[in-house]
This record gives sequence, C-alpha cells and structure tokens, in this order.
Amino acid sequence: MSEPDPRRSPATVIAAVAAATVVLPFLMVYAFLFLVRGLFVQVEQPDITGSRSGEAAAGVVALAFGILVVWGMISLLNGQHRIAFWAGQLITAGAAVFLLLDSSSGQPQVPAVLLVAALLALGLSISPASTRWVRTAGGERPLAAGRGSAQSIHRPS
Repeated sequence: MSEPDPRRSPATVIAAVAAATVVLPFLMVYAFLFLVRGLFVQVEQPDITGSRSGEAAAGVVALAFGILVVWGMISLLNGQHRIAFWAGQLITAGAAVFLLLDSSSGQPQVPAVLLVAALLALGLSISPASTRWVRTAGGERPLAAGRGSAQSIHRPS
C-alpha cells in the first residue's frame, strides 16, 4: 500500500462536515437581516429585540457563530482538532432544542432538521476514522502508541 494522502479526509469526516453545513444558510441570512435592520434600515417593530442596536448585536452574534462553525469544519477537515467543531454543533443542537420546546417560535420543522444534522455531525466526528484522522494530524504523523491502533490511516490509491 502507498502512504496515506494527508489531503484526503475520511468519509466520516466529510459527512460530519456536510451535516454541519446545514446551519450555515440560516446564519448567513439572519446575520445579514439583523445587521441591515440594526444598522441601515429603520423599521417600525424590531424583529427579535426592542431596539435597532439589539438587532445589530444579534447580527454580530449570528455572524460570529457562523465563523465559529466554519472554523470548526476547516479544523476537522485538516485533522487539527475537533473542539471548535464540537462547540459549534453543540450550540446548534442546544438552540434547536430550545426552539423545539418554545411553542411561540413557530413551526418545528427547521429546528428539528437542525437538531438531527447537529447530532449526526457530532456522531460522525467521534467515529473511529474521524478520531484517527485528528490524532494523526490529517494523516501526516503516525498514530501514537496507546491511543487506539498502532497503525496509521491506510487507504487504497
């Protein structure tokens, strides 16, 4: 067998990142809407807060959370670490559960999909292949003794 290609992530890592992307379109839309409504457009009734500055702050939070989610996905894909990835998915799951339990937040379909996607992403990111990917720094170093299998990641060419 040939040496592992550090630029090729395992299927479980790719699937975890794909599931994690479900929240990004919502974050982009809400960040844009809240920033515009808070900074540029005068509205009669602010959407989620009682002021324009509150709307702008909500937009900044949505934008920062989107950056955290993307950073976590990039870190996992590169085999660096999973902490930011897990944080983004746990926050997504927590927010989805909150929205599912709050009957005044609207229909449950979107929070349900976000919850399933976040849980799937978390589950895939802790799979043995994903763990090996991170522990070997994306296939660039051998798997340390005592931390699972003594073999590094091997894939057919």
